Amino acid sequence: MALSSPETTSLNTAKIPENPSSCSVHLQKLPHLTDYLPNLKPLPNPLEKNSLYHPPAGFYINQSEVVLGQIILDLSADSEAASSPTPQVAYNRAGPRCQVFFEPKDIKAAIVTCGGLCPGMNTVVRELVFGLWEMYGVRQIYGVTAGYRGFYSRDPVELNPKLVHNWHKLGGTSLETSRGGFDLNKIVDGIEHHGFNQVISLNFAPCYNYSLLKVYFFEYWYLPNRVT
Repeated sequence: MALSSPETTSLNTAKIPENPSSCSVHLQKLPHLTDYLPNLKPLPNPLEKNSLYHPPAGFYINQSEVVLGQIILDLSADSEAASSPTPQVAYNRAGPRCQVFFEPKDIKAAIVTCGGLCPGMNTVVRELVFGLWEMYGVRQIYGVTAGYRGFYSRDPVELNPKLVHNWHKLGGTSLETSRGGFDLNKIVDGIEHHGFNQVISLNFAPCYNYSLLKVYFFEYWYLPNRVT
């Protein structure tokens, strides 16, 4: 990590270590699909064969790219960060990979909006549908209405680029949302009943905690036991 200092005199007189890049980093391991489904085989990203979109150089994220858990550090020589032997925690950067673990023709994706309203929710849903359809070739895309309870209380709505074309001009969320309704068993039963194998959850406060709870149970209980 290279640092450059201005030539002019700085009012900040803190001493900077000569080699701040010497700070060690601990890469936190995150769950991966292959942890639960070890027979999954990596496939080339469908974007490589997309006639309408060609990924530019540097588009794909590699495994060496990380995001630090603590993004603000005090590099002064007498700071805790500079003197602590404890390595900085880092996480793999999110983003597109050159390999995927799904065949687009086999995907049945579900998109659900939860919690309070937020500007741009319809735009996010619209871009997800366009991205899945146009870029990755997924043809089974569904919207789960009325938040989490929609998994078990309503029929999903089939989505396609034509249907969501003007959604970015609308306020709120066209999929509707709700607070609460988080019944884990019913949600997972609904996912299985409809055959969804990709679920994209757009959570806005206060449903954030519900999302964490869902992720915990999915990773440590339901995925190992109920996904085939």
